[in-house]
Amino acid sequence: IFEKVQIQLQVAPRQWNKQLFPFKKICICGSCGGSVTAELKYRRTRANIVNSHIYYHCNRIKKYDCPEPYITEQELIKQLIGYLPEIKLNTSYLMQEFEVEVKRLQNLKFAVLSDQSSRFEMTPHNSAQSQITREYSQTQTDMLRDYLMHVLQFGSPEERIKILKGVNSRFKLTDRQIYLQ
Repeated sequence: IFEKVQIQLQVAPRQWNKQLFPFKKICICGSCGGSVTAELKYRRTRANIVNSHIYYHCNRIKKYDCPEPYITEQELIKQLIGYLPEIKLNTSYLMQEFEVEVKRLQNLKFAVLSDQSSRFEMTPHNSAQSQITREYSQTQTDMLRDYLMHVLQFGSPEERIKILKGVNSRFKLTDRQIYLQ
């Protein structure tokens, strides 16, 4: 009977960091200078529909009673899009990601519109040859900013994390507002 009780008492370990929060790395707390973390919250509506919301806030490591309030992910994205013209970009990284995405979409178009799906071109991701520094025109940089805006608005968390690696600017989160550092 002891063994049966022990089996019943065993609890599966909780998994941490299952959620992806793409904006944690580009923001710091404006009050205490600590890093920013995120939480996923669920709220049930009167119609019994469950809505989920992501909130970013100070992780309170440097100052336990940090007064900085939370900001929703949607509001953070709106404000980040407002800063797009001023953001410093790693254009070579973003151009590489953009070209990979264009090739992927061309392959999809080819596969859908043609029966010859065996002729796909594989797109190497982050290959060594892509580390070459090149100069890009203003139109190419504007195109990258549009691509960045599209991924921020409609991309998955994985796509956002990948594309935000190409953003060299960092932001301070103060009173539910982000400011370029």
